[in-house]
Amino acid sequence: MKTAKTDKTGNLIGDGSWNIDPTVYNFCNYPQISNTISESESTETTYVRYFNNENGKSITVRFSWHENNATKFGDQLNGFATSENEVLFHLGLKNRFFVPDTYLSIWTRMVSKKEIDKYEMINLTIKELYALGKNSDLSAFTGKLAKDSNFLILGDKVTEQVSTKTNILGGGVQLGKYIYE
Repeated sequence: MKTAKTDKTGNLIGDGSWNIDPTVYNFCNYPQISNTISESESTETTYVRYFNNENGKSITVRFSWHENNATKFGDQLNGFATSENEVLFHLGLKNRFFVPDTYLSIWTRMVSKKEIDKYEMINLTIKELYALGKNSDLSAFTGKLAKDSNFLILGDKVTEQVSTKTNILGGGVQLGKYIYE
């Protein structure tokens, strides 16, 4: 009995007897774009390749249930996650800029219950300190506890931080979204 093949994360890899129906974008406002559709003979994968006949740029959009390195590293686009704007960007027909996700941060440290008496408590809660906004001066509160908490304020201002995560290579990458023009 033949067992089904799976990728490293357990996603089923088809045997070529069927293929995924792709989403094919209709770029009727861009007559310079052509496309080809090809189906894998050994897996369930279907590829849609878009080509810009004016500048020679192309991008392949991959529709598959299993993972591959080409989509992980950006050589191909994941058909289930991409957009028309992303295809147009890769074909040189749209610009994009990255807007990072940010959050406010106050440098604090938790103080144990037995140490709370050692510190002065201010009249603002942590939530109220954040509500002061980005770059607000907290120097008058540094070294004191936020009201009704055990948060010792160590920073002298409310800072804005960029959200990050670790990529598959172990490097840090910023989180955010692209805006297309």
